[in-house]
This record gives sequence, C-alpha cells and structure tokens, in this order.
Amino acid sequence: MKRFVRLTLLSAVAAGLAACGGGAKLGGGKEGAAQAAFQASQPVGSFAEKSQQRLIDQALASGALSVSAAEPCPHGGEIKVAVDLSDIINGEPGYVRFAYDATYDACNMDGKNEYNGTMKTTVTFEGDTSTTGASVNLIYKLDGKLTVEGEINDFVDADNLTMTLSATANSATEGASVNMTLNGTIQTSSETHVYTNDAIDFTVGELPTT
Repeated sequence: MKRFVRLTLLSAVAAGLAACGGGAKLGGGKEGAAQAAFQASQPVGSFAEKSQQRLIDQALASGALSVSAAEPCPHGGEIKVAVDLSDIINGEPGYVRFAYDATYDACNMDGKNEYNGTMKTTVTFEGDTSTTGASVNLIYKLDGKLTVEGEINDFVDADNLTMTLSATANSATEGASVNMTLNGTIQTSSETHVYTNDAIDFTVGELPTT
C-alpha cells in the first residue's frame, strides 16, 4: 500500500499550469475553466516532482503523516508542497485517499506569468474489484484560488469542485487528453461556471484565452 500511495502521489503532481497571451483573460468557457483548475491543483515541473519525491520518502521513512517543503521557481518566487497522509483508508480493497496543498508565492515558471495562491486538493481512488476487469475512478476535490499575473491576468477560484475520471486514463503531462465529470463551481474574473455532472474534455498544456 505504501508503494501504491507513493506512485499515485507522484503521478498526481506531475504537471502544472502553463499560460500565454498578452494581458488576456482565461477563455474556453467551462472547458477552459476546468482545465485551469485541474492544472492549478498540481505543482509544476520536474523540480516540484523531485520535491514531492523527497516529501514522500521523508514521510515513509519517519512514519509521519504530514510533511512539507518549499522549492524555488525557475524565474523567481517559490512553491510549497504539503502532503497529508492522515486520511489514508486501508480498510476497503481498492480505496485510498490522501490530500496535498500546492501554495504558489510569486512563482514565475515561464518568465511570463507569476502565480500566487493555494489550491487544496484531496485525491480519492475508488475501485470496484468485485468483478473481472475492475475499474478505478480517480476523484479530485478542489478548493482554493490561484491568481495569474503577466501575459495572462486572471484567477481561478474553485469552490467544492469535484472532478471524476478514470485513473487508468488520467495523465497530467502536457499534451495528454483528459476526460472527466465535474460538479461544483469555478469562478474567473469574467465568468462563474456551475457544473452538475458535466462531461468535460480538454488537453493539458497552454490555457485558452479570450
């Protein structure tokens, strides 16, 4: 189980927020807002992945249920990743849950945009192992706000937002296709999107603009 948790944590935080556009606002309607929220919930780039690896190693070695560390962003500022393993449930086959916070402090990833804010994310794996060809769902629950300032000037505010997708189909790497069902609310500076079992598709990477 520890090895499973370690691998899923690493895959869950493998990608992040990328953006472009001269002073533009986030676009793309419900799909664009969902993409921005999904990517904002995850630390960015290989340096964050190494940080996550170290945090998990520390937690497993010490028996701690929570651990955090900060890393510098490539073009200034920093990102802090805090992993909470206290909510892991081992009693049911195919079911595990953990939480992490990604806090951006004037974090400049691409030399173009600065990110600030915290996205609190709970990740739940729910699997049906009672039948052949068992299925596993990956459920993200997001709460928090992240601002983007630079070539994009906007924010993403997720309120009690759940994203449900197949764990086998999930990939947070740039260029990956993501298909999910959403419930909850995402607000940007120009729109408020309310989702009720909405099926949303998008490609991880550059955010759409208006």
